[in-house]
Parts: sequence; structure tokens; C-alpha cells
Amino acid sequence: MTYLWQEERGKKFYKVQTDERDVAKKMRRRNGFHLCGQALNTSLWIFSCQFSRPDIAKKTLKSITGKKVKIDFEGMIVYE
Repeated sequence: MTYLWQEERGKKFYKVQTDERDVAKKMRRRNGFHLCGQALNTSLWIFSCQFSRPDIAKKTLKSITGKKVKIDFEGMIVYE
């Protein structure tokens, strides 16, 4: 699964967390995505990125993952 969240409401800084190796490879190749965290014993990567608007962030992640968007109970955007 891939999660997208805004670090602070109204700011342009976002984090993307994924446990899918293919999605992580795509984000490593793209400009603007920087690896800021990685798990040692499992497949988990966290990337930081900047988008001017939330709808652009959602659209970009949808094109990277190729999956539908869901919003969970905490307001995080989930790509399943």
C-alpha cells in the first residue's frame, strides 16, 4: 500500500510511504522525490516531496501507482 500525507496543513510539504518495491523504484527515478526513511528488516520506504496543491499531489501519486485513491478515517490518502 502507498500512503500520502501533508506534513502541515496549508504547506506544500508531503510524505509518501510505500511497501511496494516497484513504486519505490519509480519514485527514486523521479525528480522531486527524496528518500528520507527506509526500514531495515522489511520493505518500507518513505519519501519527501513538494507539491503546490493537494490535487496535484494526488494526481501525481495516482500516475505513479496506477491504482485507485481511497481516503482513510484519519484523512490520509491510500492507494490500493
